Amino acid sequence: MRLEIFLLILGMGLVTFLPRFLPMALLSRWVIPERMKMGLEGFPISILSAIVFPILFFDGEGKMGIQLPYLISAIPVFFFAWKVKSLWGSVILGMIVYGGLGYVF
Repeated sequence: MRLEIFLLILGMGLVTFLPRFLPMALLSRWVIPERMKMGLEGFPISILSAIVFPILFFDGEGKMGIQLPYLISAIPVFFFAWKVKSLWGSVILGMIVYGGLGYVF
């Protein structure tokens, strides 16, 4: 393996590892107040919404419009995630429903 490729892989590993490790190492000794914990609970929902909603309501060219296959597959996943609160279950259900809709659309 060439040195440049090895250094590139090493650098990518560091860039991936450090942002995950440093907060864990530095903040693990802190006691986070309960109000802050409650406030942080909303972050996963907001991040997921920021990822999902543009896919559901905008086409590939940036024009607004409902993307029917995505919306139909998202509805049961939203209800499943709301009731069961399982990330992996939601991902698997979404893949199954979207894959099944590939035969319809």
